[in-house]
Amino acid sequence: MPSPIADIETLNYYAKKFQRLRVDRAHGVAPHKPILLLSVIESLEKSRITENRIELTDSLNRMFLKNWSYLGSPEHHPDIARPFFHMKSGKFWHLYANPGFEQVLAAKIKLKTLAEVKKAISHTYLDEDLFDFLLDASTREGLLAVLVGRWFPGKLAEVKKILQTDEFQEPPGYFLEAYAMYMDRLNEV
Repeated sequence: MPSPIADIETLNYYAKKFQRLRVDRAHGVAPHKPILLLSVIESLEKSRITENRIELTDSLNRMFLKNWSYLGSPEHHPDIARPFFHMKSGKFWHLYANPGFEQVLAAKIKLKTLAEVKKAISHTYLDEDLFDFLLDASTREGLLAVLVGRWFPGKLAEVKKILQTDEFQEPPGYFLEAYAMYMDRLNEV
């Protein structure tokens, strides 16, 4: 059994990973990766994810879009495909290829569309330590606070409320357009 000090060091390691997510900054900070992580945390809290296997399901996508409706940015489109693929840059999020697509992932080809991601990736999984921390309510709470403190400062209480609801915020116009386009692409998959 690891020592409590080792656990604290490991937890700090993941807290730093959550603070240092590589995000697109071309049009302001793109909140895709933080919102995806919030959606995974919410899925764990609601027991929609029960094993270390994160699939790009309609349920996860809906949660992502719901969280985006509260925390998203008008400069960016609410697209789960890219952060689902690119989160691997954090070194704690690992892609598992669908049969026949191992070489695509090994070749480091950038998957951009939902159809490409769903075709190539069976699921993702987290480092085992991180998954264990996220299963535990107290360490999950701490990592949530770190994530929100870095990417949505001053909004921890609001984010906790958002994670408890399944309701979308009355979305602004840009979101309705982006959501409609996204749903059209989803139906093509």
